[in-house]
Amino acid sequence: MKKELIYTFLIALFCMVSISAQIPVRPNALIGKRIFTDYYSPSTSDFTDFDKYRGGFEIDYLRNLSPQINAVIPLKIGVVNLPGEENNRTTVGLGFSAQLQHYREENILIPYLTAGISGELEAFENTYFHVPVGAGLNIRLGKYAYVNIQSEFRVSLDGERDNFHHGLGLGFMIGNGGDDEVLDEIILPGLAKPDTDKDGIPDGDDLCPEVAGLEFFNGCPDTDGDGIEDKMDQCPNDGGPKETQGCPDTDGDSVTDNIDKCPTIAGTIQGCPDTDGDGVIDIEDKCPDAAGSREASGCPELDTDKDGVADHLDQCPNAAGTLMGCPDTDGDGMADNNDKCPNSKGEGRFNGCPDSDGDGIIDIEDKCPNSPGPNMPNGCPEIAKEHAAILDYALQAVQFETGSDLLKRESNVVLDQVISVLQKYPDHQIGITGHTDNVGLYTNNEELSIRRARSCYIYLVAKGIRPERILVGGMGAMVPIGDNKTEEGRSLNRRVEFKLFPK
Repeated sequence: MKKELIYTFLIALFCMVSISAQIPVRPNALIGKRIFTDYYSPSTSDFTDFDKYRGGFEIDYLRNLSPQINAVIPLKIGVVNLPGEENNRTTVGLGFSAQLQHYREENILIPYLTAGISGELEAFENTYFHVPVGAGLNIRLGKYAYVNIQSEFRVSLDGERDNFHHGLGLGFMIGNGGDDEVLDEIILPGLAKPDTDKDGIPDGDDLCPEVAGLEFFNGCPDTDGDGIEDKMDQCPNDGGPKETQGCPDTDGDSVTDNIDKCPTIAGTIQGCPDTDGDGVIDIEDKCPDAAGSREASGCPELDTDKDGVADHLDQCPNAAGTLMGCPDTDGDGMADNNDKCPNSKGEGRFNGCPDSDGDGIIDIEDKCPNSPGPNMPNGCPEIAKEHAAILDYALQAVQFETGSDLLKRESNVVLDQVISVLQKYPDHQIGITGHTDNVGLYTNNEELSIRRARSCYIYLVAKGIRPERILVGGMGAMVPIGDNKTEEGRSLNRRVEFKLFPK
């Protein structure tokens, strides 16, 4: 059974070597080792008798077959202690092997497994064969050297010669393995430096490890081939000289194409021509042959109303003015187009309208613009109680001659008091309404009531009250306030009423 397993292993080993040999090889290496062999422990199961170990030396030739497979040919010479022989005979052994290593690419420590076939010439007379299987560890010292530690168990194919084989040595790279790779690209024998972008430059030396590039630029690309690496090239996809940071300048106007609005036509403003020199490039100038302004899209400025303010800045281009080109008729500093009262000088807080009495209600909304009434919605002051009392008193105090519209002399004093009240309320009007009792004809009474009210009107006007402030009317006997069946009641009904109200 042991031989069958060994033969199966040898067949698998041969197949692995055949497949790996098709892969381009890596740099070769030589390893020098101090070795220790133990023929005693496998036969006695005593692993503590280190006195049975025998020493020797070994030189390994290593050739890399693929990123994880090495082929190794060890040659050794040493002393072996053969248990089972007469007096545990000690002799000199010469050995050679053919092995494969399977390793893992790590950073500093590189573990591996090894297996193969070996031959041993004992005492320069007899040759015995083994199948070595084992494990090892490479410890990186630098780019070209490493420490090697390895242990094997060698299964004997001839007699009871199973043994342990331990080694400690130092390895060196010795060439490029026959391919075109540079030795400096390999850190340890059999361990290729990672090259993520597959550009042939190891990641540790590649300044652009994820993008394939050129050795000249330490692994960074030059996509447009202009001799400037992409990360320094302002136009990595379009070739250009170093003077323009790798960008082309097709029209030669010293403005590179990537920022030139007119890359095929030489110009001075953003790379574009300005024929009329008005600061507006021709492709944006509606009047490229006539100097103008940017605000007028390169055309000469118009001033339709001739007020010195160009139309594109004039808020009132058809009406001459001084405020952003607009007129200010009332001269209050607010242009007519924004002035709610363009013909009356006012204040900005009132949208250009005046507030003559200063009660916070502008004149056009104030029914009493000359009399402050801040607490009244119509802007008029409230009639004082004492003034209202005078008007109520005048209701009965104004007297006429019997059956006539002629004022009695004592009525003048009362009417003078009414005038004093009117003067205190310059924005109010006064209504004078005459009334009679029911004695006599209806039409006569109505006419008499109107004439008596008019007599009061004439007196007030004569004393300086403006006629437009006075309204006159007569109701005859239609609105009695007393009983016409009694003399007292008829006396109350013969009256003239005075009422103040806003205009």
